[in-house]
Amino acid sequence: MHDVAIIGVGLHPFGRFEGKTAMEMGVDAITAAVADAGVSWNDIQFGVGGSWTVANPDAIVGMVGLSGIPFTNVFNACATAASATKACADGIRLGDYDIGIAVGLDKHPRGAFTEDPGLVGMPSWYAENGQYLTTQFFGMKANRYLHEHGISHPTLAKVVNKNLRNGALNP
Repeated sequence: MHDVAIIGVGLHPFGRFEGKTAMEMGVDAITAAVADAGVSWNDIQFGVGGSWTVANPDAIVGMVGLSGIPFTNVFNACATAASATKACADGIRLGDYDIGIAVGLDKHPRGAFTEDPGLVGMPSWYAENGQYLTTQFFGMKANRYLHEHGISHPTLAKVVNKNLRNGALNP
């Protein structure tokens, strides 16, 4: 097993960028991450990327510079970036590679994601009863979890507070 460290981070500013594709924003993030790490694109041995709106995130290597690296696409809904990061770390941890890159790229339309749950293989009743709006869906799941495990709302609020405090430390 090899130790893994995140040595560079790149982030495209969040917001609406008309005329700029998710892939172009991803290139900006990759360029910033590579520069932050103090390496060149040719030092990257493999990549993992994820997206909901981009069917082929691996095509980003053609925009950054074809180097022959293997690039794996992942999708795991709201956990896609975490899955890409873990897959990248696993490639290093297992000794297959020394340096890799994980990237997430999306550009959602205005609103609460898509209006058609069928696009992601979910039944239409999710939208019909309001569960396709993620805040309602996860709010309901949280309340059920609290009920089933005897956890109070103030206890959940403490967990949320801790997570927000930790999230504020994320560069």
